[in-house]
Amino acid sequence: MEKSVDKLYNVKKIRLERAKQGKSIRELADLAKLDPKTVSRIEKQKVIPRPQTIGKIAAALGKNYEDFFCQVR
Repeated sequence: MEKSVDKLYNVKKIRLERAKQGKSIRELADLAKLDPKTVSRIEKQKVIPRPQTIGKIAAALGKNYEDFFCQVR
């Protein structure tokens, strides 16, 4: 079975939270110590990030790691 980025985490929440805080992709990348291209690819669902990467993004946004993952039923 193929993994889907959308099923692992909610990309819209990352993008919305970043916008809500008025941060650009570059600002978020700097805070998370990531390459801006990486953050952009994640938001565009071009890559499936490692849990550590989501953790860095969450911390940079002042959120919990779990806030960006989808609910599993």
